[in-house]
Amino acid sequence: MNRHRQQSICPHCQLHANICVCDQCQAVANRIPITVIQHPSEVGRSKGTLRILERCLNQVQVVVGESPEQLQRAGLSLADLNGNSAVLFPGPTSQLLEEADTSAISHWLLLDGTWRKAAKILHLNPQLATLPRFHFAHPPASQYVIRKAPAEHHLSTAEAAAYLLKTLEPGLDVQPIDTAMAALVDKQLAQIPPELRNHYQKPGDP
Repeated sequence: MNRHRQQSICPHCQLHANICVCDQCQAVANRIPITVIQHPSEVGRSKGTLRILERCLNQVQVVVGESPEQLQRAGLSLADLNGNSAVLFPGPTSQLLEEADTSAISHWLLLDGTWRKAAKILHLNPQLATLPRFHFAHPPASQYVIRKAPAEHHLSTAEAAAYLLKTLEPGLDVQPIDTAMAALVDKQLAQIPPELRNHYQKPGDP
């Protein structure tokens, strides 16, 4: 790697300045801690949004792994989790977050990966299935147009965390996450040839 290339790489996210959004990330003083279980295949992806949470959130832990053994080595012991922890992921038994009493939940787990890979993490870790589970009733429209979602109501990891915290901590300003997300999308779109950008319209665009 030449010297110019090295100078163009962000020391925080290890991405090129053209797609780095660290400068747009400002602190969000969340009171409720969030743990994100990241699928190994997501590590280092330039389109990933988890790096925004790592730069913004006051209380966030990221563990990389898929199996219980990998998660244990990464610092997450599922055996130590109890009813005070909850998983944000839809399923047959999940509750509507906006309508549920979450006062007893003091720790939230999010899954970072494609829908299929996130579901596999749950399948490989049955202890996660014993925890209370929630999903959004009325999530905002996703601005994350650079990666295709399985359905309209699905959010990126950063967007899901922002909406979760906004719901749980009404006085918390999560705008820094939204601002960094917008910067990420704009920078990624700038890398796409102009004639192809119309395939990546944001909600509300003409």
